[in-house]
Amino acid sequence: MVGKYFLKNVQQGAATQCYLALHPQVKGISGEYFTDSNKASPTSLAKDTKLAQKLWELSVSLSNTK
Repeated sequence: MVGKYFLKNVQQGAATQCYLALHPQVKGISGEYFTDSNKASPTSLAKDTKLAQKLWELSVSLSNTK
């Protein structure tokens, strides 16, 4: 019940990916963060290189790859 107020449906969830794949206005743009079909700045957590390294190491550990 609560999810319908906070979660996106399938169409809403796919909208940004479809926009980025098909719209000529964003052709050639790469390496940027988009949310709700708009370019946005990532959060400070997303820019934290130490946290990213920890996540990478955990991912490698859980997947048994190296």
